[in-house]
Amino acid sequence: MLRRFFSHKRQQFSTWWHSPIRRRDRAAGAVIGALASFWIAGLGRLAFEPALSSLSQFALWALAGALLGAIFGARYPRLATCLLLPFSTFGISH
Repeated sequence: MLRRFFSHKRQQFSTWWHSPIRRRDRAAGAVIGALASFWIAGLGRLAFEPALSSLSQFALWALAGALLGAIFGARYPRLATCLLLPFSTFGISH
């Protein structure tokens, strides 16, 4: 029974992965990429800089990360969805 469940899920994933990319997929990938990259760039900047020089510099890093993430997500929506979805929900989860 468990084997059949995983086989079915693998088949669903394979069907989704090989289906044509739609505008909705690109939009979702861009949103996921932007949110995830916002958190990655912002928290990465906080973690690796010895002292925060200014809030505006932090905001520029976070927004630049979000912009690059949105571009990546729009270009590769399936890859962004699979890799970045856990990071995009960082600020939303409890």
